[in-house]
Amino acid sequence: MANMWEQTAAMAKQHEQQGGAWLKLANDGDTAVVVFLGEPHPREVVFLDNKYVLFDEKLKAQGHKPSLRVALNVALYETREVKVVEQAVTFFNTLLELRAKYGLEKWAFEVKRRGAAKDPKTTYSILPDRQLTPEEVSAFQALRLHDLPKLYAAEAEGGEGGASPGAAASAKASEPVDVKLAQEMATALKSLPREAVDRFLQKFSVQRIRDLPASKGAVARAFIDALVTEYSAESVADVDPFGP
Repeated sequence: MANMWEQTAAMAKQHEQQGGAWLKLANDGDTAVVVFLGEPHPREVVFLDNKYVLFDEKLKAQGHKPSLRVALNVALYETREVKVVEQAVTFFNTLLELRAKYGLEKWAFEVKRRGAAKDPKTTYSILPDRQLTPEEVSAFQALRLHDLPKLYAAEAEGGEGGASPGAAASAKASEPVDVKLAQEMATALKSLPREAVDRFLQKFSVQRIRDLPASKGAVARAFIDALVTEYSAESVADVDPFGP
């Protein structure tokens, strides 16, 4: 009898997690075993009126300070259903460490919520749960992912008020990346091997950091953080891509 109660509770939780595109871990102790897929989608946001609003010059002028939220595609291990998880920078930094140590494509990870619903001090743990077989790796990598920029644009258009991520990105597309951010990225890249620098320039189709549009600043910063974790700092780029 008790075993059937446990089985039914597990099924109920699974059905809760399968609603919509977002992975829902709503209560203290809720867990999901997932495989992280694709690339991160970072956004600088401000929490206003019980929702995250994309940070822009207007909010900056009003004295608001942005926080970083990072969205990722994940696949539920048992069902292989692709969901989206959005977390703060601390979660992402932990994920970077796991990526460097284990390789995200080779493992399924247990994500566990620690904190009651609406508790602002809620944290999430990420632990390796099981290593994937080569067949499982291929199957998960073949899954169709959510287009994260389009997903957020659709969410914004469907909501009431607030800044639309798609509209904000379009408005900033022609502006150059922030000078301070460009300097931070240049400093980080100079500590990496030339191979890493080339990967960055190729990914963003630029010759130098100052050519990077502001709309890609947060994504570029996150990509560099991932490169710093991946590469040793011993080998320094011998060609300077940061000059005029």
